[in-house]
Amino acid sequence: MDNNDTGVWLSKQVDELSKKQKAYENRAFLTAMKKVVGEQNERMDLLKGEVDGRLWNHEQW
Repeated sequence: MDNNDTGVWLSKQVDELSKKQKAYENRAFLTAMKKVVGEQNERMDLLKGEVDGRLWNHEQW
């Protein structure tokens, strides 16, 4: 399971937990958590691209 699969799985788990919650505070927390998971996935993708770009930059070899 790669990082993107983990992020998708975690997002689905948070959705399922959120649907089961009756308290507003718990749903709000899980909604914020889902947003953080999405942002972390986006940052990981950007960092992977940066590392790849730096490796292919022949001027810094």
